[in-house]
Amino acid sequence: MEDFFNWIGTQLGAAIRFIVEGLGGFFANFDDALSGFFNGLTGELGLSTSLFSLLGLILGLYLLFKGITSLLRGSIIGGLLMTFIGLTFLGWMIA
Repeated sequence: MEDFFNWIGTQLGAAIRFIVEGLGGFFANFDDALSGFFNGLTGELGLSTSLFSLLGLILGLYLLFKGITSLLRGSIIGGLLMTFIGLTFLGWMIA
């Protein structure tokens, strides 16, 4: 009976080890992919890879998106204003 529980413990340990090693490999590759993506994105736009630059880029794209959706809903003045602010902000960051 003792060998049976030893075998169960060994199999459970092997399964846990397999899962942990698989997730470790996945997240290591995921980190490399995200790093490469952000380096390529910021390199092409001429931004630094700092958190503030990426947050500013997200804010500018959000303002541009809200402006375009406002234009599509029929809010001309608000849509033009938000689109102009978003484009100005993105142009200021990229230039």
